[in-house]
Amino acid sequence: MIFKTQLAVFFFVISGFVKSQNTFSVSVQDSSTAEKLAGVTVQIKNTNVAAFTDGRGFAILTGIPEGEKVFIISFVGYRTLIKTITFPQKDTSVTVIRLAPENEDFEEVVVSTTRTNSRIDDLPIKVEVLGEEDMDEESTIVPGGVGSILGDLSVITIQKTNPVNGNDAVRMQGLDYKYTQMLRDGLPLYEGFSGSLGVLSLPPLDLKQVEIIKGSASTLYGGGAIGGLINFISRTPTDSPKVILTFNQTTLNESNFNSFLSKRNKNTGITLFSGANFKQAYDINKDGFAEVPEQKHFIFHPRFFMYLSKKTNADIGLTVTNDNRRGGDMYAIRYKDDSAHTFLFNEQVLRTTLDAHLTHEVSKHGTLTLKTTGSSFDRSLYYSGFNFSGRQLSSYSEINYLFKNEKHSWVTGANFIVEDFLKKEGDTVHFNNYNYQTLGLFSQEDWQIFKSLSLEAGFRADYHNRYNWFLLPRVGLFYKPSSKFSIRAHYGSGYKIPGLFTSSQPGDYARLVSVDNRVKPELSNGLNLDINYHTLLWEQVAFQLNQAFYYTVIFNPTILQTDSAGNKFITNAPYTVNSIGTDTYIRFKWEKIALYLGYNHTEATLQGTTISYNMPFNPKDKFATTLAYEIEGKWRMGAEAAYSANQYIYNNVRVPNFWFLAAMIERKFKSGSLVLNCENILNYRQSAYEPLVTGTRQNPSFRNIWGPVEGRVINLSLKITL
Repeated sequence: MIFKTQLAVFFFVISGFVKSQNTFSVSVQDSSTAEKLAGVTVQIKNTNVAAFTDGRGFAILTGIPEGEKVFIISFVGYRTLIKTITFPQKDTSVTVIRLAPENEDFEEVVVSTTRTNSRIDDLPIKVEVLGEEDMDEESTIVPGGVGSILGDLSVITIQKTNPVNGNDAVRMQGLDYKYTQMLRDGLPLYEGFSGSLGVLSLPPLDLKQVEIIKGSASTLYGGGAIGGLINFISRTPTDSPKVILTFNQTTLNESNFNSFLSKRNKNTGITLFSGANFKQAYDINKDGFAEVPEQKHFIFHPRFFMYLSKKTNADIGLTVTNDNRRGGDMYAIRYKDDSAHTFLFNEQVLRTTLDAHLTHEVSKHGTLTLKTTGSSFDRSLYYSGFNFSGRQLSSYSEINYLFKNEKHSWVTGANFIVEDFLKKEGDTVHFNNYNYQTLGLFSQEDWQIFKSLSLEAGFRADYHNRYNWFLLPRVGLFYKPSSKFSIRAHYGSGYKIPGLFTSSQPGDYARLVSVDNRVKPELSNGLNLDINYHTLLWEQVAFQLNQAFYYTVIFNPTILQTDSAGNKFITNAPYTVNSIGTDTYIRFKWEKIALYLGYNHTEATLQGTTISYNMPFNPKDKFATTLAYEIEGKWRMGAEAAYSANQYIYNNVRVPNFWFLAAMIERKFKSGSLVLNCENILNYRQSAYEPLVTGTRQNPSFRNIWGPVEGRVINLSLKITL
């Protein structure tokens, strides 16, 4: 009898225990496309009860006690969702969760560079986006500019174009930096005399995202985008007020102070960025000349937003950038140039830009966009006894109409560009003032032929007041047979007019002459193929593979030459530029650990009937990797490595291969974070292999820069969010 009683009690307890354990079944989808998401983390807050969705987007959690439970559903690239559920559930059927991609408004991930405002996954042309989360992270790791984060991409090489003033530029697909077009909020502001000077000094804190198109994109915004296009998108106001402050100090005596403020009301909004960057001149290899020039950089960028109605929005912005640099002989920088220390470089730049945008929803399917900008770029140079001052006044105006429905995205419009260069009155340089005007007409159609197949066709006609007509067709094909696999193929043509300043440096200006009328514009054709695949490995590890292939040929490339009298002039080279390559991107993510692997191989050559040279400053092989780990809300740490190999400079002279390593650790707080970062851990420097300066103290000659010159740099950064 006692045994039977004990047995009854045992089964009663067990039945009660089993009854108190519950099961939760969930299906996770993309909120816009209903695509099943694999590898999503579904976890009960503050417990170890968790599961990952399988290849069907399905997951089951078991052993859940009764009561109210808070679930955290998270996935890379999507907004984290918090959902509260009481157990036992009245309805035990599968719960459908729809995650919204991050960096989006109104549940739609859009890319603005292509003008069709399409989801990034639906574009026939490959666009890579560094989102707001990337910009937030970079604003504390390297707050002084975007060069570091762009250089992490294997297809991009950051080149120091001038050993004296320290300016950097972007090379894509092995091509010269002059073939990469830079935009700010869809406006091409960095051409001609203003060029790419100081563009990479744009602080990440002022940016919402960076959109990168690899390969020919001249059909979008006109000449220049032969190797690729980069569009820097500014932050916009958020519903809740935001104030962010960053303070940074490096071992190279560089100090950065940045602030960002945003606020939005019902009908208006405002963003305000201000920043200051101070660098002291630094002679790292102790040769008496500065590898790091003295620099004082200030930027002020307010924008005012008007939400005039549900169908009409407008904004207007002002950007003022002041940059002063001093390089050359360390004694001349610190004190004053004299007979023993004659080489001094002093550059003063003031860039003032006013821009405005207006969008109006004409109908359910139609949107009209107007945008315009005007820019004044003043630059004064003192280069070892040579003085020069010039101003470039530029403007860009565009009107376009977008029609969009389920099957078609069609945009057509016109733009007008003015580039007016004026040298200082009485200046003795040999080149003259010029005024360039370009009228462009463009049209583009994205056609969703089938659910898995879409076609893009575009055409641009540009009329230049000096070089007449340029006709630029492009076509793209996008095939996506499943949610895991897609293929893109794209052809585009391009052009670039002969630039007086794009092929020359400040040291050339004293003997530079105007571009002769016989110099022809550069013309290009480019092909790109992109294969993308993603899946869930072992039902736990998110895996993504992107394999790209590209080919570009450039006819009539322009180069800088010197005649017998010592004058420097622009002419067409007796060869074509050919670039063919492959770019591989692999990404793994398991729980809080992410691993990125990238490899780029580019054969860029200068091919003539009697000559064949490797493209200078193009690492034929570049490997990059990043490993990151995060403890939500507390710690974030990461390490990255890049290997550059098989690089040549002029006349097929090969330079050493080298590694570049970096690591960081971040401690997060409720109202900010503290970051310790180290760049170039191995302290690799070009000056360890060869002197950077030859000649005499009074008449130095500077070598071309093909590797790091600053050595190891450690920085400590503080971010405060109010």
